[in-house]
Amino acid sequence: MTYAAPPRRATRTGAYERDAEGHLRYVAAEPAEPAPPKDEFVRTGTTSDGAETGVIPAFLIDMALHAAIGATVWHLAAGPIAVIYGILAWLTASFLHRTIVQRLTRTTIGKCSFGLRLRNSDGTYPSLWQLIAQWFRGGWACFDVFGTFS
Repeated sequence: MTYAAPPRRATRTGAYERDAEGHLRYVAAEPAEPAPPKDEFVRTGTTSDGAETGVIPAFLIDMALHAAIGATVWHLAAGPIAVIYGILAWLTASFLHRTIVQRLTRTTIGKCSFGLRLRNSDGTYPSLWQLIAQWFRGGWACFDVFGTFS
């Protein structure tokens, strides 16, 4: 019997090993822990001690920041399509802040003010594509909420 680490495939599918008498026997792999569903919202906005005390105020600060940028562009733009420019600036600021900035700094301005960071349930930070998907999911959820009131 060898004390070397088994190859990666052996840990997934099982392996053969010799018993005390020298006969080969098959040892099945231990079942892996089931993975969480792919469509589950696994990202949490918790502090390092697990508290969620500032999640809603942090969201409101971020939303106010994005809306202020949109309102400023709307005020500065001239002409009849100034509202369109304001809405586009709001969406652009929201997208850049909640995807690019959050990917680089691991937090947003609102979350930073409450000591929050966005992370997966296993402790890793979300990738850029996960943040982009979450931004679109949040936008779709806004339309879904408005649809329930009509």
